[in-house]
Amino acid sequence: MREQTAHAKTISEAIQRSGVDQLRVHHEDASRRPVRVASYGWIVPRLEEITYDAGRHALADQETLVSGVRQRTGTLLAANALVASFLGAATIRAQGLETLGWIALVALVLGLIGSAVLLAPWQLKFAVNAREIYDELYEQASAEAEADTLGWLAAAGYGYQALREENARKVRLMSWLSGAVGILMIAQTISWLAALGVE
Repeated sequence: MREQTAHAKTISEAIQRSGVDQLRVHHEDASRRPVRVASYGWIVPRLEEITYDAGRHALADQETLVSGVRQRTGTLLAANALVASFLGAATIRAQGLETLGWIALVALVLGLIGSAVLLAPWQLKFAVNAREIYDELYEQASAEAEADTLGWLAAAGYGYQALREENARKVRLMSWLSGAVGILMIAQTISWLAALGVE
């Protein structure tokens, strides 16, 4: 009886040690493999994948911002032309060019110049060179293959982030110019309306 009890205790301890070893192996591999949440059936992305996606999406968002600035510039350019054609022509026919009329003309010219600058080609980069990134990261990816790490993928994400930072100053300038063109259009409209209201 005592021998059976000792044998059962030995088996129990072996099972517990096996469970601890499995947990230790799982913990050591967790940093190298995606984490699956069994109750929900989805996989948590690894840190390197999150870093890569963050860099790529940040650059894509910046490109979307620039496209929006250019679209608004086209709309403001058309609005400037319409305001000058209707209100400007009516004011000049009624009163000629007075002080408010000159202010409106200056706002119109500055707005047209700002729009032309915004619509001109800018040296912005929103894509990486595939050959260059392959040549740069091939050795690192090969070295990390056996360890099943993705440092090379994070490095690619840093490349997207570097392009975004390189564009940042020009994009801020474009946003500022776009706002200035909108303000000039409003100033032109108010000046023409005020000139028409002056007897």
